[in-house]
Amino acid sequence: MTVGEKTQEAAPAVAKGAGEKGVLRFGVIGCGGRAEGLTKTLMRDKRGDLVAICDTDPEQIDHYEKLARSSLGHGTKHYSDYKELLDNPDIDAVIIATPDQWHHDMAVHAFKQKKHVFLEKPVGINLGQTADILRAARQSGKILEVGYVLRYTPFYQGVRSLVQGGEIGSPLTADALEQYYGAFHFYRGWWKSKGNNGGIMVQKICHDMDLWYWIFGKPRRIVSFENLMDFKPGGWDSDAKSCNECKNHCPYYIPPEGVARSKTKSNECVYNDPHDITDSCNVLIQFESGMTLSQGMNFYCARSRSDRFLHVVGSTGEVSGWLSQNMIRYDKRHGKGDVDVKYLQFHAMGADGHGGGDDVQIIEFLNGLVEGREALAGMESAYWSSIIIMGAQMSADQGRVIDVKELTAKYPFP
Repeated sequence: MTVGEKTQEAAPAVAKGAGEKGVLRFGVIGCGGRAEGLTKTLMRDKRGDLVAICDTDPEQIDHYEKLARSSLGHGTKHYSDYKELLDNPDIDAVIIATPDQWHHDMAVHAFKQKKHVFLEKPVGINLGQTADILRAARQSGKILEVGYVLRYTPFYQGVRSLVQGGEIGSPLTADALEQYYGAFHFYRGWWKSKGNNGGIMVQKICHDMDLWYWIFGKPRRIVSFENLMDFKPGGWDSDAKSCNECKNHCPYYIPPEGVARSKTKSNECVYNDPHDITDSCNVLIQFESGMTLSQGMNFYCARSRSDRFLHVVGSTGEVSGWLSQNMIRYDKRHGKGDVDVKYLQFHAMGADGHGGGDDVQIIEFLNGLVEGREALAGMESAYWSSIIIMGAQMSADQGRVIDVKELTAKYPFP
């Protein structure tokens, strides 16, 4: 999306019911895969109506137009300049699901134009941008929801309920791990530049940091290390800069005919093409309660081990589990073997992904709009998740322990 591009000709037969009492008129900015799931769910709910779409790719505009006509029976207005969509007074709320480097300008302008905003994570790519977005949201009086979908999963809601309900006593320490086999796409397209995403930690584990604030409270100090261990020259026996040049195809190979269907619509070599992001990190957080949490992340795990894991130890017991299993194990601290081990199994995983949260979040955002309140991932979520993850990125970049008071003093909650 670039500023100043001309609006495409609007499609005919635009929503007849748009603007009727009780119907929220939505626009989508960034018609990619992430927004598609949200939009499909939105269109199944009669309280929301998709009336406008914005992207610089005509094929994506056409794809979303077909989705709207199939689901809603009417067309949408088309834009290639996001400001023109946001300046439309007939739009009540927007979904912003563009590359990370554009979140700031788009969200700020949306709030200035008095739109409610569903903003895909992260909340800007640095704390200055986060602060701008939150100030704009506060001044507008409109509602912000960030795409922290994991707050809506039965797994993490179950962990939070057990921890905050005192089932393990006082939480003392925790270990978390995210392994993502599919992360090779981060070394292609816009993702491969730290200038576009603020750093791979900001892009990928801001989700996790939001969860830890939600479950364990405010942080006190943060230290982190990040590394480029595998996705670099020498990681595969080839010196090609793209799949087109490669004679020794790695498992991430994309043939020329597959480029148009790839996530980045490109096929740079994930090992040899220049990039400035890492592929693994370790973050240590000390919370105000005194407890510590260690978060690991890597992108070179086995395909079968791509998952999220959490283990929380408390004064009277502990809980642990893998997100993909949708089950929590509870162990009593002074238990007598297996007799004091319990398992809490949630519903089977659905097709919506992210541990069952994708189909839930946009509906909860709609509920909040109808009732005039935030959903789960609002202003406070946006602020503290950014403080933690951007503090972690700052620690790795500067090689020092970050005192959270330093960040909150410079960027206070609005």
